[in-house]
Amino acid sequence: MNYRSLVVGGTVAAAALAAACTSSVGVGGPRPFSYIDVHELPSDNATGLAPYASAIFVQDRVTGVVPSFALGEGCNQPVAISTDDGSGLPISGANLDPGAVHMTVKGTIDPNPRTVDLTARSVTNGLLQYTNSTAPTINGGDDSVSINVAGAAGGFPAFSIRTASVQHFVAQPVDDSIVGLGIRVQWTGLGAASPTRMQIALQYATGGNITPNVEMRCIAVDDGDFTIPRQYLGEWEDAGVDSLHIPHQAVLSRFNTVGANVADGIAVIITRIDTTIVK
Repeated sequence: MNYRSLVVGGTVAAAALAAACTSSVGVGGPRPFSYIDVHELPSDNATGLAPYASAIFVQDRVTGVVPSFALGEGCNQPVAISTDDGSGLPISGANLDPGAVHMTVKGTIDPNPRTVDLTARSVTNGLLQYTNSTAPTINGGDDSVSINVAGAAGGFPAFSIRTASVQHFVAQPVDDSIVGLGIRVQWTGLGAASPTRMQIALQYATGGNITPNVEMRCIAVDDGDFTIPRQYLGEWEDAGVDSLHIPHQAVLSRFNTVGANVADGIAVIITRIDTTIVK
């Protein structure tokens, strides 16, 4: 079973699937696997960003990890947006006890470590989600983010994993109509050498729906400029030029993915920030 497809929905689903690949064919038995999604969101004081994490600690068949800097550019054909959050499923036996879990951020702007606890707060698709209820301010692009797991006897092994936070960006308006080779998407990029990548998701309503129910996604180098090829854009263009103004929006996500070996298992952490352009 591919736990990433169950745990991480919305704008970074493709990034998550590319970051950690699993298979139940031709690989060994399940081993410890942790997936940690750190989402940079507006803080409660409305003056900055705050990191909110969602982590799972399970047994899974993991074949390897592809860091974000190794991801190539490309797009997928449109697919339905899942609306099932999996909250009705019972707790899975795949969950492992991680012991105490902490998230710490610090950097050069503010060198003081800022630490919060991650605790089991919800169940999605049978998997326990460890999250933080409060969050410190994070300086995106400057602070590092560390997850420290104490481990538990008979449960998940102890480990620590660290990655960089991601910098805020500004996206330009996204056209409805195809021009030339496709539709050009632009944002404040970090340059081709950046380890970060961008996911671009075009979401739109079909079949009389009043909210977007289909999306197509692309992964792009974080250089600030990407053209979505026209063969993926027919329904998006139809939604934009329809006289009934079909609901549609573009969601851009900057993300950084890092993986690490954990005893006989693997841990993956993604830091990300999103921007939504409602059309």
